[in-house]
This record gives sequence, C-alpha cells and structure tokens, in this order.
Amino acid sequence: MPAAPFRIHSAHAIPPHPPRRASLGLVCSAPLGAQTPAATPAAIEKSELETIVDQIKAKLRAGQESAEALAPEMAAIDALYAKLKSGDPVAAADALMTKASILIQVLDDETAGRALLTQIKADYPDSKSAKDADRMFAMLERAAKAKAVQATLVGSAAPELTFKWSSREGLKKLSDLRGQVVVLDFWATWCGPCIRSFPQVREHVAHFKGSPVSFIGVTSIQGSVANLEAKKIDTKGDPAREMALMADFMKAKEMTWDVVFSEQEVFNPDYGIMGIPYVAIIAPDGTVRHAGLHPGDPKADIAAKIEAILKEFNLPAPAKS
Repeated sequence: MPAAPFRIHSAHAIPPHPPRRASLGLVCSAPLGAQTPAATPAAIEKSELETIVDQIKAKLRAGQESAEALAPEMAAIDALYAKLKSGDPVAAADALMTKASILIQVLDDETAGRALLTQIKADYPDSKSAKDADRMFAMLERAAKAKAVQATLVGSAAPELTFKWSSREGLKKLSDLRGQVVVLDFWATWCGPCIRSFPQVREHVAHFKGSPVSFIGVTSIQGSVANLEAKKIDTKGDPAREMALMADFMKAKEMTWDVVFSEQEVFNPDYGIMGIPYVAIIAPDGTVRHAGLHPGDPKADIAAKIEAILKEFNLPAPAKS
C-alpha cells in the first residue's frame, strides 16, 4: 500500500473537508459499540469533548475556519483539559490530541500543534495519544518533504506517467498529450473526498469542451473496487478485472472525463502526493504549472488557472458567458 494521507487516530477527529494543506487528510476513529456502560465521570467529560467537536464540525461546514471563528471552541477544550488533567490522564491526553489536530489540520498552525504533540509525549508517555503523536510527527515530516517536491515541481517538466489502461483509446503515456493543457486528477474508488469532488470536475469538463484541455483521472491498481456495489469488490491478484470494472464505475458515477491506470502508484512521490484527491495542471509545453490542488475546493480556482494557461499559449478558451 502506498503512503497514505495524514490520519489522526484520536477519539474525536474532524471529518474531511477541503483543507488548506492538500496533503493532510482527517479521519474519525472507530465508533463506540452499540452497548455502552453506565456513564462514568470520564465518559461524561468525553461526551463534553464530543459536543465541542460537533460545534467545530458545524462551523467548518459553514466555512468558518479561522482562528477567530474557532476561538470559543478552542477555549472550551482548554477549560476541559484543565478539569481532566488531575484526574483522568487518558481523557486529558485525548483533549490535547484533539486540539493539536485542529491546530495542524484546520488552523494551519503547525508550530503550536507540534508543541502540543511534544507535551503529550512528555506528560502522557504511555498513552495511546503519545503513540498517535509519534505517528503525526512522522507524517508531518513526510508532508514537509512532499511539499518541497511540489515546490520544485512547479515550472519543471512533468514527471512521465505510463498507463496500463486508459478509457481513451491509444493513450499510453502522459507525454502523448503534449500540446494541450492537461489536468491530472489523482484519485481512487475508495476515496470519498475524490468522489464528492466529481460534480465540480464534471462542471470543468463541460466548461472547457471544445478547448484543447484534457482532464485525466489518474488511479493505480488498488486490489479492490469500492463504491460500485453494496460491498467492496475484491480484485486482489486480478488487475485485469479491476481495470475492466472501471468502465462500469465511470458510468455509475457519471465521469465525463478520461480515466487511466498508471504504472506508477497513485500516491506518486514524483508529484509529492501525500493525499488524494490531488490535482496538477500541466501546460502545453509539458511543464507543471500548478500542483497540490483540491478539485472540490472553490478556492483552488482551477478554471481560472486553466484559462490563464490557454491565453498564454494563444489557444482557444471558452467564450465568456
């Protein structure tokens, strides 16, 4: 399995949304069982933390992502930690981990987040949160390296991709598309945020119909196909079947753009990919102009970026509406 996106394994994580750091993803821990014991003081406090996190989720859904907007909830976590630290070290560490998650993955404050991770390791060395902190530190380092790759990538020749399978007949490699704008959208069938971005990608494809722009969904062999049938389809050891199922998947999800299976892993280190979906835009001369964009994030302004490249190369762009 290739390197996975950054995941936080605290008890109360923030769900995926288009983050400022495209390489950082968020995931919730396993849910509580159907039967729960009678409420203990610790359980009551954890319920309070869940309430705070729910408030943060609501603000994120409303687009309120600033430190100022989330200040009341961050203060509430601090107050809760002050109550927990003398009597419930497990819950206290969890509160700190939740705050670190928000600082790093929502507020983009890595310095403060790292300080909290260090505190967790020092004050609660035997806790699960301390192990999570170690994993987070490791992933931050990998994310930094990926970001450095992306920085050197922009303005450089696009790393070649070779295709095992393509929905476009005759398309064997990325360089076959030289002379047009190429929008690479790295994704996988199991990736919920990828699938949720499909409506936005579909809009871009329709907008640039008739212009020399190719939208290419890039995936790789994963050993399964998700989100096509009620249960995941196991294709481990049978890549031919996995590729054959892609036509059905494209039809089911109304994918109006081409899809390829690359020889290279979808988490391609040459493109600095730590998480998907991940968009790179390549100019007609084969150079990477943009990397690390989220196709579902309006702030990425993908259409404007494509139009600017078309104008630069004197290529036909869609008529202004």
